[in-house]
Amino acid sequence: MSSNHEVDQVVAAWTAYTDTIQDWESLVEGIEPKQTDCGPVYDVPNPIDRPNDTFAIADMRNLEITGPHYHTNGETEIYIVLTGLGRLFVGYDETELKPGVVSVTPLDTTHFTIPTENLVLAVVNTPPFNSDNAVSVTETDTEHKFDAKQYGELKQGLAS
Repeated sequence: MSSNHEVDQVVAAWTAYTDTIQDWESLVEGIEPKQTDCGPVYDVPNPIDRPNDTFAIADMRNLEITGPHYHTNGETEIYIVLTGLGRLFVGYDETELKPGVVSVTPLDTTHFTIPTENLVLAVVNTPPFNSDNAVSVTETDTEHKFDAKQYGELKQGLAS
């Protein structure tokens, strides 16, 4: 995305839509989920007139922690919390997740999530999601605004 104004327009359009979702499970009925390190992800056919965006539902209810990753080639990822609670780490910042919270991940910035209670997210990518642009980060990677030590400690704390 080239400007904050454009990101704000994308967020406004999608939050207006997600505010109308009464039951996310009905929305994904009949859609085969992709199994990812962010849980099952349902690619929902674009429900609003936003041809330069993609929309998906990420069901993180059965995860302890997602894999850290970032997006290349100008892809911005936006999370809108539909249900549940969790913690989102974007670069070096932490955000508490609860219904209605919106988070925009800056370009080329590592992010990961710790779902704590029935977390389900609407995920918007603009330009449209391309799996080739999603790059997994290893715990030895210190680029892309990633605190590998913090991730390792958080992951270890969840395992104990």
